[in-house]
Amino acid sequence: MRCLALADIAQERGWHAALVGDIDEVGSAVADRLSPQLEIVQSASLRRSRSATSVFADVEVVHLDSYSDLPFTIPRGLLVSNMQDGPFGVRPADLAVDGNLGAEFRFDQAELSAHQLVGADAAVVRNQVLRQRAIDPVESDRVRVLIVMGGTDPLGLTSRVLLALDSITVPLAVTVVDPNQSSDVRLIAARSAHRISVSGFVDDLPALAREHDLAVSAAGTSVWDFACMGVPMALLCAVDNQLAGYRTAVDAGLAIGLGTPPHRDLERRVAALAPLLGDRHALRRQRDRLMRVIDGLGGWRIVAAWEALISRRVKAIDARAEELTVRRARLDDASLLFEWRNDSVTRLNSRSTEVLDWESHQAWLAACVADSARLLLIAEHRGTPMATVRWDQKAGVDWEVSITMAPEYRGRGLSGAVLTAAERSLPASAPVRMLAVVHEANAASLALFARAGYLPHLPSNADGYESWARWQLPSPAAD
Repeated sequence: MRCLALADIAQERGWHAALVGDIDEVGSAVADRLSPQLEIVQSASLRRSRSATSVFADVEVVHLDSYSDLPFTIPRGLLVSNMQDGPFGVRPADLAVDGNLGAEFRFDQAELSAHQLVGADAAVVRNQVLRQRAIDPVESDRVRVLIVMGGTDPLGLTSRVLLALDSITVPLAVTVVDPNQSSDVRLIAARSAHRISVSGFVDDLPALAREHDLAVSAAGTSVWDFACMGVPMALLCAVDNQLAGYRTAVDAGLAIGLGTPPHRDLERRVAALAPLLGDRHALRRQRDRLMRVIDGLGGWRIVAAWEALISRRVKAIDARAEELTVRRARLDDASLLFEWRNDSVTRLNSRSTEVLDWESHQAWLAACVADSARLLLIAEHRGTPMATVRWDQKAGVDWEVSITMAPEYRGRGLSGAVLTAAERSLPASAPVRMLAVVHEANAASLALFARAGYLPHLPSNADGYESWARWQLPSPAAD
């Protein structure tokens, strides 16, 4: 489903996309319904070298989303994008993506990739989900609960959850998605005190989920769909590869935890949902919080990263950065910074184009020097100041950068070296996301950050400013 979502976005942006894999008839039928323009290629055809050469002839990007070894060899020269889930599916790539919540704190083997997209902002959300996100929920006379455990449910969690809901006295309308058509589920549903409906495979799960006040689910990729739509969740960890995502979502307060295998206390945990199910205001607050965490742009970020990287595969680390020294700004730098900031070219490329007055500038500098959430730096070349770099700490691990070159150093191609030197002043023992907000008409700055390995983070806003970002992940030695 993640691959289908990315293919849809790519096709909307003018790409030709093909889905490659060992895809059975049911999967092919689903792909055809959800993305009828998508070409489907069976992996078996790529095991023959002649077919592989033909399939890859006009390809620019290969995106991988598999825990298994590849049954074919990717030709050299293609941009390789790889989806990993913690330690699962890790392989060398130009772009590595881990869209799990909190992945920035435990990204596995960052050294295998040149660029990374990490955390909830890289969660891939389908167009089906985004359409539902835009629809306001409608309240019902009963609190509505959705139970969906995925395709196989080998542990029989669906029937156990459904049976445990009988201990809750709040009147419920429960929808059970049971592709296995289990006789146990239907028997429990027939005897339940709540209003129960049971269905098999659901083609449009997001539309169904949006009609519910709480989803009880295994902690798979649908978690990000539910969060993006604002559907509160109670999660179970059903299999090992869900454990990290389950714990992170529960620890972050994005879901209520119903436990991990062997689920000995599942019934008690389900019964403990009663206070939440009886508080519609609490459910609305959780809905709003979830939609803030998952903004639905993860797929856009991945495809936009492919486009940005097609012509630049390796970050351009400017060796001249070694010739520069970076120090914190001082109050006695006021005159120098005042002159640089009021330069006409500098103001033209700033979000604020007004001329600063001296007294306001002095007060601003004093506040900067004293502010722990702001890092104002002076870059020097052999003792001569040549640029200033300001880092502003935003929410969480984000730091936004702003660079001002001295007029006499402008046009020498040194801004990349300045940026590289300034990045080393940020904390190295924790994940840091470096952000740059640039006007879409500022071609020089856009080229600077693209060369430095920054990737598209937010599309242009109403004022024409777009955001670019690059992750600085701690090395294994720093753990």
